[in-house]
Amino acid sequence: MRATVELHENNTEGLPPVKARVTLGKEDLSIKISDCGGGVPMRKIDRLFNYMYSTAPKPMLNPSQNAAPLAGFGYGLPISRLYARYFQGDLCLYSIEGLGTHAVIYLKALSSESFERLPVFNKSAWRHYQLGPEADDWSNPSSDPRDASTFKT
Repeated sequence: MRATVELHENNTEGLPPVKARVTLGKEDLSIKISDCGGGVPMRKIDRLFNYMYSTAPKPMLNPSQNAAPLAGFGYGLPISRLYARYFQGDLCLYSIEGLGTHAVIYLKALSSESFERLPVFNKSAWRHYQLGPEADDWSNPSSDPRDASTFKT
C-alpha cells in the first residue's frame, strides 16, 4: 500500500485500489493481495525476504511524535513468510516492474495439516544438544579455576 500511495500521490483521479482475494479450497486457504505500486525489479525479489532490507525510505524515529513508522525496518516480509512456513504454508511475491505486485499467502485449510514445524529431538540428536562444560563468566568468576584438559570430547 505504501508503494501505491508513493507512486500515485499526485494522481488527481485518486489512488488505484489494493485488491485482496481470499479463497478456501479443499486443501489450502489462499490469500492474494494485489497493488499497482510500480512493482519491483526481478533481481530484487529475493532480497525482499532478507532481514533489514527494505525498499522504503529509512524510518526516522522522532521522540516528539507519538506515531511509530510502519515500514522501512526490513522485518515485515521475512517474518510473514517465516510464520506461513512454520504452519506448512508459504508466502510468494510476483511482481511486474512498472505495474505492481501480487503477494500470495498459502495456508493449510485443515488444522490437522497445519502442524508446527519443529526440530526433531530424539536420542541420536540429543547428544548434539547436551550442554558441555560452561566457561567461567567474566563478571562472576569461580573461585577454583577449571582444568580444561579434563573436558576433551
